[in-house]
Amino acid sequence: MSATQTLAKFVAETGYEDLPRTLIGECKIATLDAFAAAFVGSSRPWAQRVVEMVHELGGKPEASVANQAWKTDVSRAALANGAMIGAFECEPLTGSHASGTVLPAVLAVSEREHCDGKAFLLGVALGYEVSGRLQRTAVGLESTRGFHNPGVQGPFGAAAAVGKLYGFDAAMLASALGLAGSCAAGLLEFAWRGDDTKRIHLGRASSMGLESALLARKGLHGPVTVIEGPYGYFNAFSEPTDIAKLTDGLGRKWLIQPASHKAFSTHVTHQAVVHAIQDLKREHELDPKSITRVRIRGSHRILEGRHTVRDPMTVMGGQYSLPFTAAVALTRDMSNPLVYDDNAVQDPLVRKLAQEMELTIDESVHDLVPAEVTIACGDRTYTKITSPHKGSPLNPLTWDDAREKFTRYTRTLVSAARAGEIIAAVNALENENDMAHIAALITKT
Repeated sequence: MSATQTLAKFVAETGYEDLPRTLIGECKIATLDAFAAAFVGSSRPWAQRVVEMVHELGGKPEASVANQAWKTDVSRAALANGAMIGAFECEPLTGSHASGTVLPAVLAVSEREHCDGKAFLLGVALGYEVSGRLQRTAVGLESTRGFHNPGVQGPFGAAAAVGKLYGFDAAMLASALGLAGSCAAGLLEFAWRGDDTKRIHLGRASSMGLESALLARKGLHGPVTVIEGPYGYFNAFSEPTDIAKLTDGLGRKWLIQPASHKAFSTHVTHQAVVHAIQDLKREHELDPKSITRVRIRGSHRILEGRHTVRDPMTVMGGQYSLPFTAAVALTRDMSNPLVYDDNAVQDPLVRKLAQEMELTIDESVHDLVPAEVTIACGDRTYTKITSPHKGSPLNPLTWDDAREKFTRYTRTLVSAARAGEIIAAVNALENENDMAHIAALITKT
């Protein structure tokens, strides 16, 4: 049996009762965190342009769009919601950004088909796992080959999840994955100038995966060796790898556990550094204007070229750059995601700090302690070794943490009463009889 067919069989045969209780809890946290990201994203001009396009195109009004008062068809809803979830670098990472590729497709179809909360949670978990296993098996996909993980893996996860909602058997699921494989796309060239393409990769992947499943449901066939074949996923996108890792422990071990979330609206490789800077500012009441030297020492993983652009011209470019994000963190309170704006990008002090920051690659540094941050203010020097940020696998986001984060991120976008309704509904997802109720809660009334 091919790797593609093995994944399809796993998705077809796994039921809600097979999900670990801890995983169900993590999926609910990821859902609430994704909704928070969608609300924040809905306020960003680049996401608003995607939403405007979707609205202009129309579509049968069958699925909701976050923080909007209208509906569209399921595919365009997945595109819009995925673009908003991925619009501001604050979405959950579980399953390689699957919160923005899998969840929008599952939510749209669950609303249209009036699926219950258990079906939604099962679809999310399975789609995340498929996407996450692809991400963990690929080698050099981003760092060497130049592909963007969620763009190329997202269609597979979304297709698997939607196929599960419709009760596909293993053969139809394999065909859906085969169709999704031809929709895998997303280049990292945006990294150098901070272009908007990154903002749409998640929504495109969600929409294309959803459509792949619908086409398979109509009887269209995709190659059932799309993942491992000579012209399949790994040979096209990855450096040489051991494909056996893709299905190792499948059904026994969930590779998306423990979950991964962001504490700040920036790339995941910057999270621990921002966390350390926030701590140093609290401990020493640093005046950013008095800073005379900043050094970050860390592994190549956090200091590779695409993450060290010192003079970005857009918010996206800044959020993808470690020295620039560190400079923003030195001058602003990053607990509020919206401080990362055009004013921050154009701030002369931020740009000066980013240009002068010392970056030292030290391969003896490992992922558990990814960096050392040193800040000098004249003759005073402060140093901190980074620790796992809130939301990382070693410092996981609890339900209470997720609730607080949702409230903080959305307080200027939805009323406290509506925020409370959303939190309560997500907390009780397994008891929800109709996901249309949940979808309605995140719209604009």
